[in-house]
Parts: sequence; structure tokens; C-alpha cells
Amino acid sequence: MHCGKPLPEGSRRDRAYCDNKCRGLGSYYRRKAGVPPRPRWQHPALTSDNPVLRSAAAHARQLGEANGWSPSLARCAMDGLTVVLGECPPGKPVKLTEVRVRIPRHASSLRVAEVLTDLELLEDDSVLAVRSWIENRTAELPAGFASDVRAWLLVLLNGDSRAKPRSHTCVYVYFGGVRPLLENWATTRGHLREITVTDVTAALSPLRGWQRRNAIAALRSLFRFAKKRGLIFANPTARLKTEESSATCCR
Repeated sequence: MHCGKPLPEGSRRDRAYCDNKCRGLGSYYRRKAGVPPRPRWQHPALTSDNPVLRSAAAHARQLGEANGWSPSLARCAMDGLTVVLGECPPGKPVKLTEVRVRIPRHASSLRVAEVLTDLELLEDDSVLAVRSWIENRTAELPAGFASDVRAWLLVLLNGDSRAKPRSHTCVYVYFGGVRPLLENWATTRGHLREITVTDVTAALSPLRGWQRRNAIAALRSLFRFAKKRGLIFANPTARLKTEESSATCCR
């Protein structure tokens, strides 16, 4: 209206301005002419035909306002909700693993899960996924080590009367630390009870930095478990020193 600059085709905005002065003048002339401002853009999920998605999007907006989410974070959460709830039958819960896999990369799975949890629409199947992972990975180990390592990982995952459950990340990291050592020992040993202090020292000698710290923490956890369960006669890691930071991944 002021400078004659053409408007871009398909633009979401009602005007294109060459600078702030032109923008202010455009707003002034619209108000002077009595032209009401166009309604602000809102996420399509807020007006969806799917009542579950519409309710979830409204709850995401409320959570964002209550917890100080940025507008972009709230919009991204609605994008994720649109993907996981768009074709979901009404009332059927969404699995957590599906949320993590299906939502767009720019959306936060944590925020989407938070919204679904509040609406009782989230099914946490991550434990089942980790159990399946444990079964598959330990089945690849040599026969003499597989059952003991499987039992150890399940105790890490579920806890027992003397230990709290560890995080899924801890299970992955600990198994990744001991697997190459177990596969190497399997060429000359047939069971955990046959592993000696010399074997442990030789296996750890080429490792440095975080790889060594993770391996030491995992080995100590494994052999402590084996000793308590009577699977071994002596713990070859009993005098193994490790840095305090080695166990931080499991806290």
C-alpha cells in the first residue's frame, strides 16, 4: 500500500514490507481504514477433525504456557503429536518406542511423551524393547558366557533386593564395554570362573580414557554379580582400581 512492493505468492503473511517504517505505515493505514487484522496463524492440529489430536494439541499449548516453552517448541510438539495420533484409533495408547521412531527430527520426543502421559495415551514399552535387545545380543555370545551375562543384564535392568534398577543407557554401555573382552576370552576360556586377574589386566592394558573407565566399571559389576550368585569362586576385579567418574553413566 505504501511502497508498491509486490507480495510473494502463497505467503502466509498478509503483507510484505521493505523495512520497519513501511510495516508501521501499513499497520497505520489499515487501522485508519477500519480494516481488521487477519487472524493469527495457529497449528492445524488445534482445529483437526480428530478429537484426540485436537485435545492433545490444546494440552500441548497449555503445557507450553505453564512451563515456559518457546512458541517453536510448542509447535514442534504439535507436529510430533500430529504424526503419532493422526492415524491412531481414538482411545488407543501410543507406544513410547513408536514415538521415538516416528516423530520428525525437529520434534522433541520428551515433550510429545509428556503430553501423551498427561492424557493417559502413552504405553511405555521401552522395557520390553530392552529385554528383547538383551536376549538378541547375549544369544550371540559364546555358550559358556551367554546365560550368566544375560542374568547380569536383567538384574541391571530390573534391580533386585540389594540394587536399584539402572538406566537403559547403563545396560547398553556396560554390555558394550564387556562384549569384546568376553569374545576374546572365549577363545581360551569356557566360563567366567576361568577368568583370572592376569586375563583382566591383559584385556584392559590396550584401553585408554573413557573406554578403559567404562570397561572397568562394567567388569566390576559383572564379576560382583557372578560372585554373589556363586557363579565364580574368586572375583578377579576385587582389587581393580577405577576412577570415580567411571560409573557416572548409570546414575
